[in-house]
Amino acid sequence: MAKVESRRIRGVAWYAAILGIAYLIIGAIEFAAGLYNLFLPGAIEGIFGVPADLFGGFSSLVIGAAYSGVLLRRGKQESIGFQMVAVLLSFVFGGLYLLIVCADGLGTLISTFEGEEWTWEWLVSGSAGNGILRPEIWLAAASLPLAYVMLIAARKKT
Repeated sequence: MAKVESRRIRGVAWYAAILGIAYLIIGAIEFAAGLYNLFLPGAIEGIFGVPADLFGGFSSLVIGAAYSGVLLRRGKQESIGFQMVAVLLSFVFGGLYLLIVCADGLGTLISTFEGEEWTWEWLVSGSAGNGILRPEIWLAAASLPLAYVMLIAARKKT
């Protein structure tokens, strides 16, 4: 039983480490493009489909650092705190970007009531960059299995 539990903890740690690396890569691209846009406004909209967003990139770097804390603890039981914080931050920022996309859709719907033509452009290029294609939304969705495992682990501890 202990061997299965140890194997599961290592599997969760690897999954969290992969998510951390993905967040760090996307955050670095977003932050670098946002920093470039800070000095040359409008010069670049995004790199590899990742929008140029200084603060979004910084938040992704923080989430990636929290997930990468698992690597520092080498998958031990103490690394669960890093994973819980990272999952929470992932859901907060992913949910925030999803709400921005929904607000863009609501704005488009209200515009159609005023006589403008309906368009689906808000879905893929809203006010938050890539709309629903924003990487933070999909990485938050990829964090769902980890959140489930964290929830089960927290219930076992209580």
